[in-house]
Amino acid sequence: MTDLRAIDLFSGAGGLSWGLQDAGFNVLFGSDIDKASAATYSRNHPCAEFYTGDITALKGEAILAATGLRPGELDLLAGGPPCQGFSIIGSRQNDDPRNDLFRHFIRIATELRPKVILIENVPGLATLNGGKAVTAISEAFSAAGYSCEFAELLAAQYGVPQMRWRMVFIGFRLDLAIPPGSGFPAPTHGKRGIGELIPNCAISADDSAGFLTTFDAIADLPSVQAGAQVDRYSDGPSTPYQRRMRQSAGNELHNHYAPKLSKQNLDRIKFLSPGQNWRDLPIELLPDGMKKALRKDHTRRYSRMTWEGVPRSIITRFRDPKSGEYSHPAQIRTISIREAARIQSFPDRFIFCGSNTEQYNQVGNAVPPILAEAIGRELAACLRGETTFKMSNQFSRRPALRQRQLMLA
Repeated sequence: MTDLRAIDLFSGAGGLSWGLQDAGFNVLFGSDIDKASAATYSRNHPCAEFYTGDITALKGEAILAATGLRPGELDLLAGGPPCQGFSIIGSRQNDDPRNDLFRHFIRIATELRPKVILIENVPGLATLNGGKAVTAISEAFSAAGYSCEFAELLAAQYGVPQMRWRMVFIGFRLDLAIPPGSGFPAPTHGKRGIGELIPNCAISADDSAGFLTTFDAIADLPSVQAGAQVDRYSDGPSTPYQRRMRQSAGNELHNHYAPKLSKQNLDRIKFLSPGQNWRDLPIELLPDGMKKALRKDHTRRYSRMTWEGVPRSIITRFRDPKSGEYSHPAQIRTISIREAARIQSFPDRFIFCGSNTEQYNQVGNAVPPILAEAIGRELAACLRGETTFKMSNQFSRRPALRQRQLMLA
């Protein structure tokens, strides 16, 4: 058993914990307010203690009692405070009370005194209220006695078949004297470094070469009709990623439910070829609200995936074809819960609990386990005194963030 110990707050279904576990951490404790997420977490992490409830009521002494740890013994405190107030998709309200939940994470950190603290969130955090959210988190790390480095990591650069960015904050306890820039993993896929590919900017075929595709992720999963579920595999895996996802899964297939769709949406998907979107629909198939839309608007609405493309970021509304590029490339439906989980890099033996809607939310809000594993492996190396990579100039293409980083250093 590993001697590295971790705790995961705001855990959701447990994608971060799964990746940390694969990286060699023993995850002792998880916490989330959502009951369906708690059920999923406990099913897939049966050895971890779990607290279901409001983080504001959770005390460090209760965690210490549950885990048998003393202050200073924990290696890693990790978590993803809710991002709705920060998200570029959401309302970006500066006074959203969820924006302050990271302070309760820091409060617990001061009570536990872990060697490392890790917060992951959406890249929209970077520009919220002129960057004040980033400043507040960095200052909170410092006040608690930790260094603070942050970067936008692209999951596709670490072997996740998905163009998903996450803002990651890492802080080492100052007495450990771990050098600046440590803890972030070097990209393993593609040819670009951290920060060379950024959100909301076009990425060339050359720069995405080497990223895993839709075919890599889900081509082996059986056909299923919209509104139906299939619980057995029909074909074997054909790519290394598929083989990894199916490892130890047995013959039963879980969560391969394809969302039920209206006749209008089925007709829209049927009309489109892979790679097409709402612009290619005849006027009579467009929703009334889009018939007068400018052709430059709603860029990816009703988009149909391609086998050779890299999937877009999975969101909780992946069941709805108008939400983006979530229609299957070969079948008349949107992707199933299991397919979305595959794109998020959850292995097939990871089983989601709750209603279909609760499962959509869990998958869409999750940290990709393979990205979490990459971070966890580098953090473990740092704690062993074997740092393999030191990040630098991660905001070379984001001058405003580069300047803010220099101000916080």
